[in-house]
Amino acid sequence: MINNINKKVINMDIKWLKSFIAVVEEGSFRAAAEKLYISQPSITVHMKLLEEHLQVQLFHREHTKVKVSAIGEKYYPMAKKLVAEIEASTKEILLESLHPTVPLIISVSPALLHTNLLERIHNFIEVHQQYNVEIKMEDHMQLESAIKEQRIDVALGLHKFISKEFHSERIDRSPLRIVYASKFQLAEKELDLQLKALFNEQPLYIGYLDEHTPLVEWLNNEYDIKKFNKIYDVIFAIKLIKEGLGIGLLPEILIAEEVEEDLLRVVDIGPIGTIYPVDIYMSHLRNSTKIIPLTSFIRKSSIDY
Repeated sequence: MINNINKKVINMDIKWLKSFIAVVEEGSFRAAAEKLYISQPSITVHMKLLEEHLQVQLFHREHTKVKVSAIGEKYYPMAKKLVAEIEASTKEILLESLHPTVPLIISVSPALLHTNLLERIHNFIEVHQQYNVEIKMEDHMQLESAIKEQRIDVALGLHKFISKEFHSERIDRSPLRIVYASKFQLAEKELDLQLKALFNEQPLYIGYLDEHTPLVEWLNNEYDIKKFNKIYDVIFAIKLIKEGLGIGLLPEILIAEEVEEDLLRVVDIGPIGTIYPVDIYMSHLRNSTKIIPLTSFIRKSSIDY
């Protein structure tokens, strides 16, 4: 049965799918034909062949009007995904054939060094050996100009690009956790008492992520935090916390290695930590073709996608 389905997908003509998508979006065969710059009879033929191929009725026809059937509505997003995947793979193969060696410069935020992003990039290089990949660590304040000037192709970091000339998409999301050095011994068993003890005895390091602001306000109202220290570098903050010089509010994804090695311990603050999560973004100039294999690979290997 599965083999039969696969044969149907392989034998399907992308023109049928494009015509089907256009009819759904435009509401009629005539408008779809105008959109695709083909004749209306061609649209009719495409729809007939697609319906015969799938052995379903995609539209209800009433004279000159058409209405998408229930199965047609369900098939619409599948068709769009199929067309997008076919077009992306076609561009990828064309790129590989035209450019045997393609330079690709990736900026990775230093804060993400302990995530699995470097492993993902390594796996991409293993699969796509036509790329000559260079990894840079850039200050996030300089990233937009670096991408505009094509000194960087793709940026992976904690900041979303707002300008419309860039495309920024979330590739991971992590809840915030209260973190302290493993050398601290929390005698209290209840969460509230643990947090009160930590906030009374240790300064809280904040300032490196915008997502901290509302959560810190909530924590301060609940627990009366005695002292805040601002640090605008996540790596430096983790170092200070490991040394027992304070506690921190950090994304779970950035401290997984330290927690596994028992260098840091976590106080799970419950659902409030997921209300203001920290996002990791992949950003680049819109309509850049040479990065398609990388962005597709990162997207498919994303935990949160």
